Amino acid sequence: MQMPASESGAPEREGLGEPRLELFSYIPESALVVVAHPDDADFLAAALLSCWCRQGCRGAVCVVTDGDAGSDDASIPLGELSRIRMEEQRRASAHLGVSEVRCLGYPDGLLQPGLELRRDLVRLIRELRPEALVTMDPSRRWFGRGYLNHPDHRAAADAALDAAFPSARDARVFPELVREEGLQPHKVRFVLVGASEPDIAVPLEPRDIENQLAALGEHRSQFDASEMGPEMEREAREGGARAGVAMAATYKLFDLVPNPSQRGYQRQEGREEGLPAPPEQASQWG
Repeated sequence: MQMPASESGAPEREGLGEPRLELFSYIPESALVVVAHPDDADFLAAALLSCWCRQGCRGAVCVVTDGDAGSDDASIPLGELSRIRMEEQRRASAHLGVSEVRCLGYPDGLLQPGLELRRDLVRLIRELRPEALVTMDPSRRWFGRGYLNHPDHRAAADAALDAAFPSARDARVFPELVREEGLQPHKVRFVLVGASEPDIAVPLEPRDIENQLAALGEHRSQFDASEMGPEMEREAREGGARAGVAMAATYKLFDLVPNPSQRGYQRQEGREEGLPAPPEQASQWG
């Protein structure tokens, strides 16, 4: 069915004034999610990780801070909350099929997107060599009237984007990582950002929402996830409706391969070079 067009020329979902999203069905070989705190990854990308990991993707989560500021209870010993929250994150990630959970251990609430953090993220990217990187939107300063975005969220996302491009790919940036640690440059292929104006939709199945809820349910030190199901399902169905599928997770996509500086990019042996040819009427992403 032809979608109605907005004044800008973008197709809209009838009655809602929202642009139709491009379907992104491609499954990356590996993906790294970079967030500020334990539990951030499960709001941002749990359903996405469930979808990708059950189809063969190697998933990893990097939590940048120690999460130790996530309580007003002064009786909790310093460092104990961090230990609890990282245990929760590991259990949460297990529901999604994620094989690697890292914590960089920066102080919670004090994060800055400086060169030390960027170097640590470049080190991780060069070690894990993800095809896709997923992070938050560093440009989001607030959400509606009720929430100012946490500065750690913005700082972690800012550093993650700078690490993915161009730092991780350039041998002359942080050359000590090559010289002293043997970590060769790596070119991230896709970056997905959890943005307020997404342009792609990753199709999900109901079990991915179930796995997301199971993951969120592990973060008992922070919230009760028992009532989150209807909202998670509603968001997934709204995202799917904008792409013509039942359920979807939505993101803003950056495909870094067409950049002239990355024309030497090679897929791993045994995988086809480039994206698969799309079927008729499908998007360029399969």
